Amino acid sequence: MSVLGNAVAQFAETNLASQVGNGECWTLGERALTSAGARTSTEIMGNIGPDDNYVWGEAIGMANLEVGDIIQFRNYTYRFNGSDGAWNQQSRPHHTAIVAAVVSSGVVDVFECNVGGSRNVQRNRIYLQTGALSGGSVTVSGQMWYYRPQARRTT
Repeated sequence: MSVLGNAVAQFAETNLASQVGNGECWTLGERALTSAGARTSTEIMGNIGPDDNYVWGEAIGMANLEVGDIIQFRNYTYRFNGSDGAWNQQSRPHHTAIVAAVVSSGVVDVFECNVGGSRNVQRNRIYLQTGALSGGSVTVSGQMWYYRPQARRTT
């Protein structure tokens, strides 16, 4: 894990169960990057709108995810079907999350907010690809982009 990524994740972990700014997921990402000395989405993209697919750093592949990387979601849904018949489904229509841990291939824990009616920072498990898992299977739909924080440019 990079020093920068660790600082991004540490900001989110320090604010666990608290609201960061207005409690929007974008605000958590922006403030975590600022705190770590990384380039923010507004520094990378310039003017942004509330429905943009934000860019958070250097684009990377899912297989390269590590703690402190940022995931941008669009129309994301997962459904976990347990082998015992139980199931769980969650959606993130337009969302930003910070990787807290890589659990296994295609499974990560994330720091996020503005989920489940709460604007506080939470740590949740997210599935990134369809497939079999221990105790069941998961189906994933939507788009996801993965970013590695970049150091802020000095002048």
